[in-house]
Formats: sequence, structure tokens, C-alpha cells
Amino acid sequence: MSAILPVFLIALLPAVAQAQNNQASHKVNIEIPEVALLGLVSEDAGQVNLNVSAPAEAGNTIDFSTAHPGNRFWINYSSIIRSQHHRRKVIAVVQGDIPTGVRLFVEASQATGQGNGKLGQPVGRVALSGQPADVISDIGSCYTGVGISNGHVLTYRLEADETGESLESLAQQQASLQVVYTLTDHN
Repeated sequence: MSAILPVFLIALLPAVAQAQNNQASHKVNIEIPEVALLGLVSEDAGQVNLNVSAPAEAGNTIDFSTAHPGNRFWINYSSIIRSQHHRRKVIAVVQGDIPTGVRLFVEASQATGQGNGKLGQPVGRVALSGQPADVISDIGSCYTGVGISNGHVLTYRLEADETGESLESLAQQQASLQVVYTLTDHN
């Protein structure tokens, strides 16, 4: 009986070894698209109203400190970059004429909310004009989250341009203009 057991085990060994060599495989292709999406979300109305107050006493200048919008805008974005060294930025440009004698500024906050990844960094306070200006830089692969309380809050400020002729040109006027934000490649 003891001689039959080793012969039986030797007879089973090729079957066990053969079963372990049976394999199958197939190829899996993964493709992640490049993404660059940007949206603006308002807490209230879809516009910013900057109203300046008249001085209360003769000899004082008009009061630009009261020209703060009541509603806030949030920038939301999604970005998948083409390489780890690639970065994006958000730029702003004004379409329309800023009234003579005033300067319009915007500042983005640090990103907050439900986002994740390599979120961008605010540049700081930026003077807006008809030329593109960086507002948020160093954006990698990320998403900010959707809607209010996600992304970067935009804060607008209006100030007198007190450089000689600009202040002299200040006149009663109203202006409507568009501020256009673009998520673009960092050049």
C-alpha cells in the first residue's frame, strides 16, 4: 500500500502542473481625454452692479468704496492636462468700454468646496481692460465642484483713476460691459 501511494501521487502531478499553466489574457485600452471646461455661477442675478455714491460734503470726491456688488460669482472648472508639466490658467478680458476716469479690478479667492486635484492659484487683484489678464494660474488636472460654494469667488472693485487727465474726464455716465473668462493653456 505504501508503494501505491507514491505512484498515485506521481501520476497526479502532471495533471496539477498542467492545470496551473492554463492562462488566457486580453488587451485593455484606456483613453483619458484632455478636458478644459469653465463655468460662471451667480448666487443671485447674473450681473454685477457697481454704483458709486455722491459726496455728502462739498470738496470731497465721489465715494467708490460703496461700489461693491451684492451678489457673488463663482468660477467652476474641470481640467485634465496632456502631461504632468502642462498647466492652464484663467484669463479675463473686458468687452465694451470702461468709463473714462475709473478702473475696474477683479480678484479671485482661493478655491473652496468639493473640488480635488491640482486646483489653480489666484493671481491677486487684477486691473481689467480690453487686454487679457491672468486671474487664476497653475491649474493642473482637477475639478472645482459644481455651483455656488465651489471653486473661486470673484470680487469686483471700482476705483477712480486719479491720474491727471483721467480724473478730469470723469463725467456722469452709465456703462454696460462684459467680462469674459477663458480657461486656456499656460504659455
